Amino acid sequence: MSDTDKHSFDEIFSRGVDLFNAKEFFECHDAFEELWQEERSDRRLFLQGLIQAAVGCHHLSNGNTSGAISQYNKSLEKLKQYPDDYMGLEMQTFRKGIERCFDGACLMNAKGASYEVDNSFFPELQRIS
Repeated sequence: MSDTDKHSFDEIFSRGVDLFNAKEFFECHDAFEELWQEERSDRRLFLQGLIQAAVGCHHLSNGNTSGAISQYNKSLEKLKQYPDDYMGLEMQTFRKGIERCFDGACLMNAKGASYEVDNSFFPELQRIS
């Protein structure tokens, strides 16, 4: 990867993190997917896990609990393969937050409930300095 490619990757990745934290899940998905399509290293599966987490949050925020459950399941399966400090992100807390979203989606689904989920319920991607 050239310096230009790395700089571009880092910029897009940072934008994806910022979009996730701003609860702009659909746009976050687009940013990470742009990287995922070109990625061929071990990071590819990680990016896919982040994409699926964003899509799960998007679904849950729109009341689609079954879609959220499916995406959270796929996301957690991938993200658990990575260390707690990966690509400058603190992943242990993030995975716990996604598990909480998964549990909430399962509970809503079991009750047949669909209600607006407050943005504060969704986890954030914390950068490690």
